[in-house]
Amino acid sequence: MKTLLLKIAFLFRINILIFALLSLTIVAILAYRQGMDSIYTINPATYPYIVALTDSVDGGNSVINMIRTDSSIIMDYELREGYAYPYASIQIYLGDGKTHGKDLSAYDSVFLWIKPRGEGSVRLYLRGWDSTISKIDNQASLKFNELEFFPLEETYPAVFVPSEFRVAGWWVSQNNVSAHKARVDISNIPLIEIQTGTGAPLGYGTLEIMGIRFKGKIISQLSLTTGLVAIWFITFFIILIIRFFDYSKERAANRKKREELEKNLKALEIEKADFEKSSKEDPLTGCLNRAGFSSILTREQERLNKNGSPLSYIILDIDRFKDVNDTFGHSVGDEVLVNLSKLVQSRIRNTDALVRWGGEEFVVLCSDTPLQNAQFLAEKLRQNIENTELISQQKVTCSFGVAEMIPGEDSKKLFERADKALYASKQGGRNRVTSASYKKH
Repeated sequence: MKTLLLKIAFLFRINILIFALLSLTIVAILAYRQGMDSIYTINPATYPYIVALTDSVDGGNSVINMIRTDSSIIMDYELREGYAYPYASIQIYLGDGKTHGKDLSAYDSVFLWIKPRGEGSVRLYLRGWDSTISKIDNQASLKFNELEFFPLEETYPAVFVPSEFRVAGWWVSQNNVSAHKARVDISNIPLIEIQTGTGAPLGYGTLEIMGIRFKGKIISQLSLTTGLVAIWFITFFIILIIRFFDYSKERAANRKKREELEKNLKALEIEKADFEKSSKEDPLTGCLNRAGFSSILTREQERLNKNGSPLSYIILDIDRFKDVNDTFGHSVGDEVLVNLSKLVQSRIRNTDALVRWGGEEFVVLCSDTPLQNAQFLAEKLRQNIENTELISQQKVTCSFGVAEMIPGEDSKKLFERADKALYASKQGGRNRVTSASYKKH
């Protein structure tokens, strides 16, 4: 069972890898949306580093009274004339409150629980440290990343995003800051300030501050996307490597199969050639049999009909062959057939074909040969056979019939004419050559 599971895993490893990657991507996206939150909360009721401040530091007359409760800080204030822009505020110090603050740039939301008792706007300052501008002994040099809003018009809690903050214009002008330095930067915030705004009316007012929360993700969306893209890229690179090795193995296996197939094919071709040869040859004499003769005859007929190239037909039959078999046995008869075929084969041309037609009867197909030349060849063969000792037991002779094919003539008709000529030689005393002329009916 374990081996089967391993084989299945091997076959579908790429699909499994892609499925695992898709699952990882879906889980990562869902986890990012539903969780993976980074939260930084300031509870004013228990946070120690909070001070109250009014415009009196700038020569104003406003007063403030800060009261801590179990759940909040209550800021009772009275805005009085005396300073151009009367204000009251509380300051929350982060870090050392000077050069080292809190990096808030990773958070994408600011939640503010605040309840006003009166009209007017409220400012939220995220005071930032910049080593090229800010000075340790001058708190006013901290960058004023400012957001002003009307609490009564906001939902509860009020929610803001960093892009809604801007750098206070009066601070830019006062510190002669370049446009590049005047951009919002909340990467080092040593001080958070909640202050009455420009729309706050003179007189008494109250702000109850219950909490400030900064919420973001443990990793940014860009980092998550970049990480997933990198994982996908690496995975597809691994898949390409796997496919390359699979392709190499498959190619090697196919090459081996092809080589084996070619080897088997060659063996089959040799076997086929041997079979075709054996199917077209007489096993005793090595001459063509009727099947082998048929294709040659068809070819020569086409030449005759197309080019008029003459084609002649010689039939030879061993005289009294039955007596040889009956007297000396079939082995001597076979010797006669073998020696006769060797003799005839040595006396004809390579372009001629010798066929064992059946029993003791042979046919010589003479291409590009008219009747007269075929008759001359048959006579020479007759003499050679008569003068050659084919077997030691007795002399062997043959009778011959010769005919020439006429263009358009059927091969059966040609054979009949040659066979009649052979029969005439037998009737005339054997060991002779008779030619059959074509008579047009």
